[in-house]
Amino acid sequence: MFDDDRCLFNTGLYTRRYETIYGLFEPNTRPDARQRWFLKGLFKESDPMLVSFEYLPCRVRFAEDPSELVFDYRLPIRSNIDHILGDEENLTRIPASLMGEGNSLLLRRAFEGAVVEAARRAAANYTLAVPQFYGGRIQLLLPLCTTGDKPELALTIQREDGFYAARTCLTLDMAYNKARLICRPETSWIKR
Repeated sequence: MFDDDRCLFNTGLYTRRYETIYGLFEPNTRPDARQRWFLKGLFKESDPMLVSFEYLPCRVRFAEDPSELVFDYRLPIRSNIDHILGDEENLTRIPASLMGEGNSLLLRRAFEGAVVEAARRAAANYTLAVPQFYGGRIQLLLPLCTTGDKPELALTIQREDGFYAARTCLTLDMAYNKARLICRPETSWIKR
């Protein structure tokens, strides 16, 4: 919610007693200011600082259809292997034991097997697929175990017409930071 002299947004966070927390911004009046607003503070909905607002903004809705937030085991996953295993930045995220000259076949097989296993695990337990918001769309993060039983990577999948497109892998830290923008991840593989 914006007007000329204030800006208020629903953070999606709650106090211990589940009161909604809002971020209140005021215009930046410094003549050399590079940004229009500055944070006045974070306030719970009952705080006197918010009394002048007739309406408090709703929480951001990341998806129109709640089914977008849940893994549909009936859809196949199509991986962009050339990008995931060929891009220099993505390769820095891969476990070191799979890297090196002569390991490209091992890496591809480990990756493909990990994707199949992640899909099976998410089919058995839908809470393993953690939603994130990227590029204006919901994506799901799946845990990839390429060298053992513990996840080392998160595969990002995005629902398309009749399948999931897997376009990249993230480190677990990256996945946690992206997922927590929607909600605090409760699944054990991504928790800190």
